[in-house]
Amino acid sequence: MLLFATLGLAAPLHAVDLDGDGMCDVWETRFRATALAPEDDDDHDGQSNAEEAKAGTDPLDSTSVHRADLAALTTTEARIELPACPGKRYQVFVAGSPAGPWLPLDAPELCLEETLELTAPRSGDHRFYRVAVTDADTDSDGVSDWAELMLNGFDRTNGDSFASGTLGQDLADVTAMLQALQNGDIAANAGSPAAYEKDLSPAVITFSRPAPAAYPFTLFLSYGGATDSTKSSASKNDHEPLPGQLVIPAGVASADLTITPLADTRAEVPEQLRVLVGGSPVDVTTTICDAAPVSANQRLLVGYLRPITGTGSLGGGLATVRLPGDNDVATVTVSFSNLQSPVNSTQVQTIDSAILQSVPPFNYGGQSWPIRASQSYATDQQVLDALLSGNVKLTVFTESHVGGEIEGQFDLAQGSTEFQPPPDPPVLATLAGDELDREIVRFLTQATFGPTDDDVAALRASVAAHGGDRIAAFGEWIDEQFALPSPSLLDYTIAANRQEIEVRAALPIEHPDYNPNFDPNHNNRRRGWWLLACHAPDQLRQRAAFALSEIFVISDGDALIKNRSYGAAHYYDMLRTGASGTYLDLLEGVATHPVMGQYLSHLRNGKAVLDGEGNVLISPDENFAREIMQLFSIGLVELHPDGTLKLGPDGLPIPTYDQNDITEMARVFTGWSFAVRNNPSTSDTVVTNTNFNQGNGSERYEAQWTNPMAMFADYHDTDAKSALGLDIPAGQSGEQDLDDVVGFLANHPNTAPFICRRIIQRMSSSNPSAGYLYRVSNVFTASGGNLEQTIKAVLLDPEARSLGTAETFAGIGKKREPILRYLAFLRAFGGRSELLLSDLSAFGYPATELAKFPAGTTRVRMGDTDSSLGQTPQAAPSVFNWFLPDYSPAGLLAANGIISPEFQLANESSVFTEINRAYTLIYSSNGQGGTPVPAQADPPSTYSSTSDHVTIDFESLHALYLDVVDTNGDGLFNSADTTTFDNPDAIRDACAAVLDHIDLMLCAGTMKARYGDTAGLPRRIVLDALTAIRASRDDDDDAAIQADTIHDRVQAALWLVSSSPDAVIQK
Repeated sequence: MLLFATLGLAAPLHAVDLDGDGMCDVWETRFRATALAPEDDDDHDGQSNAEEAKAGTDPLDSTSVHRADLAALTTTEARIELPACPGKRYQVFVAGSPAGPWLPLDAPELCLEETLELTAPRSGDHRFYRVAVTDADTDSDGVSDWAELMLNGFDRTNGDSFASGTLGQDLADVTAMLQALQNGDIAANAGSPAAYEKDLSPAVITFSRPAPAAYPFTLFLSYGGATDSTKSSASKNDHEPLPGQLVIPAGVASADLTITPLADTRAEVPEQLRVLVGGSPVDVTTTICDAAPVSANQRLLVGYLRPITGTGSLGGGLATVRLPGDNDVATVTVSFSNLQSPVNSTQVQTIDSAILQSVPPFNYGGQSWPIRASQSYATDQQVLDALLSGNVKLTVFTESHVGGEIEGQFDLAQGSTEFQPPPDPPVLATLAGDELDREIVRFLTQATFGPTDDDVAALRASVAAHGGDRIAAFGEWIDEQFALPSPSLLDYTIAANRQEIEVRAALPIEHPDYNPNFDPNHNNRRRGWWLLACHAPDQLRQRAAFALSEIFVISDGDALIKNRSYGAAHYYDMLRTGASGTYLDLLEGVATHPVMGQYLSHLRNGKAVLDGEGNVLISPDENFAREIMQLFSIGLVELHPDGTLKLGPDGLPIPTYDQNDITEMARVFTGWSFAVRNNPSTSDTVVTNTNFNQGNGSERYEAQWTNPMAMFADYHDTDAKSALGLDIPAGQSGEQDLDDVVGFLANHPNTAPFICRRIIQRMSSSNPSAGYLYRVSNVFTASGGNLEQTIKAVLLDPEARSLGTAETFAGIGKKREPILRYLAFLRAFGGRSELLLSDLSAFGYPATELAKFPAGTTRVRMGDTDSSLGQTPQAAPSVFNWFLPDYSPAGLLAANGIISPEFQLANESSVFTEINRAYTLIYSSNGQGGTPVPAQADPPSTYSSTSDHVTIDFESLHALYLDVVDTNGDGLFNSADTTTFDNPDAIRDACAAVLDHIDLMLCAGTMKARYGDTAGLPRRIVLDALTAIRASRDDDDDAAIQADTIHDRVQAALWLVSSSPDAVIQK
């Protein structure tokens, strides 16, 4: 038997060993092994460091080891292969047993390649072989061949490689190199210590020896990462391959190592790369960064500071983070005003309120913030990731609110010092068939409270009549919508209140609904809003009014506004009417409406009260003065016409106003109070009000709340005023002051992009591109702020009307507000009650108002929907609406710069309560409960106790199913339908017809277009689920059983599609 034995190592020859540890110093330098003990085995490969030095292998790499393999065995010889080190000699030894004796077979063989094959004769039944490795010194200069091959320029066959004329000079040169390394004579200077991925500019390290020499100097390089675990380390993917050696050529004193970065798309903190020189203490650190820290590479994050929920604060402000190109040390600025008490501290925090950086008052203009690990984040990179993903905020803590008064989440923003107009949009593609239907539904979803089958059919016909030009058809539809007579919320509220009051008072005393003193309060105003949203034919105007109500917010969270339902209804009617007027007129209407005066406290706002020495005792209220700028016109910071931030020379946003502007503006809005009043207060007699401090009157007798405020000159500040660069001369009337200010704000260059962005966000897209906003803003400006033309531009812009863009770009579209999502479901499937709107004719509802609705319109008596939808009409929690216009949920959306305001309403609970409301409509036999009218089911009424409930129309969906399977047209599905009954393909087609129609109406056909019929994707999963419902009864010939099956499948299709992500996002 032939066995292959373990390998042997021979003693080293000709090793330069200045430190006397028995290991070659060149080897120690090559493998950074100077500090290794000869007897240790640092890489645990079974061979000691001394043995690896003899073999020329790497002592820190377990795969680099002296070994041999039996490659082939014949009857006469054994062929041995081994990885070799050039410059070493290898010799085969043979023995009859592992104990020896070991005898050499041939003379040692010098290897100059990286692999070696040796042969040994075979004899006997078994033999043992091993291979020994030794050094060679071909030129007898005292430096081994292996060492000379490692050192650039040295000739292993010539002891004077560089022609010095001295025999054995190579040993002296090698010794000099090793001593220079050991003595620290090699210097490293990072003249360009950072490499930048953006422009691929390299880092450069210059390595120098004390002086030029006749021989080249080989530096053995190795590389490492950061020694601090909080820092990031560069990997091989971050730079081009790096050399293991750097040679300082003969005759020169230095050489450069160039580290060229490789670009990637991730935002990263500086990644450290350590460069170490073997045999020396040199250890120099460079960094690979995203981009150079110059102004052109700076990124800006903005946090709009808003009151923290529950504080009741009216404060606000702006915080910024300027993030340099290398993401290393950011700069934080902060400004704010109108806080309730002095500031305790200002902190940059995690979203969970752990402190990252304090901003002391003296540094509000620029606090350095090193992006460094903290208690919350273990690495610098985690801090950067948190910042860019919306997980960092700035909070201002005050004495009154030790838990924080105002705060804002930082999100990426675009800005520049100079404006560059965006390019023109691409030409829209022509659409037909299913794509056209999808586009029609998308348009109606943006322009109404939800498409209906009739609306889709009408627009499809209009597009055909316009020769396939959908933009012309849509434009005509918009014009027609604004021309329609528009029903009034106030008129409905008055009539509905009269019904409840009069019916309850006329009932027998013993009747449970009897109440001669009934107070309808705000409820019928809310119910009227649902009526208009669901059934008013002028859907575009109604949708626009709702959008405007989310900009010019008033709320019945104010108890007085809640109790003055006619005033609140009138305010909404003003917005509805103003949707086709000018922004100037609307802004003046808002400024002089007593409901807004109550909500933002400039109603009965008098001029400053002074003491005898002219000191101010009571200042005018500043609330409306601030919000007419911050929320209703120019915003907090200056904007370019495309809505991007206009930056100052310091790279920061430019504030539009300061506290002095607010103070001056507050003086403008002094002297306004009720113009008229009811006299007596509970009569319909209306008289002019002459009392600036007139009280709030009585519910339902609300002339003072439904007429614009009037000026009381004695209470108006007539001194000169200066705000926003507008100088208002002394001696003007209050009306003149207001006209000057409102005209200035309506025509301010910031107003167009600021207001147009909000209209776009409420109707079509949370993230309009700069080009989209620029085009709409231009229409606003060119038309003198005409809102009808502006809304038309919003809806017809190529970005809004490109189906391809909507499908391609993640940031296009918006999350549907819960109230809009629910309304779209109602309108798509014929949601209605049994309570006829015409019933109100007996209670003073004008015939002209009733005529504005289709015959047979029913009422929608919805109550408070906060608990189910998170929204109730005209009941936003603050002047900032239900959600902030720049809100982005922390995580992937924020990291990609995508705004999604409506997600501020979403939480673990609301996600389910929203879809459960649709579930009730689908699966409750009585539909969604409303509020019954008094004595609703009492004779002679034909109504039942559930007539106020809203139900949807299942029959039209049943019909879609039957259109596929009812081949004989008898309205039934049974064995008489011979080609489709119990036919899985036909049943599947019927389910698909229902599914695709629901998908079209609720998702604009996204499920079918995106997922097709591919197994494992959402549409196929839903379709499989539908066909599986009661599948065991598919062969039952009972038409009633089949009808039940159809209904169950329709219900499931409604539920699965309405609760899908595609129904949540409006594209």
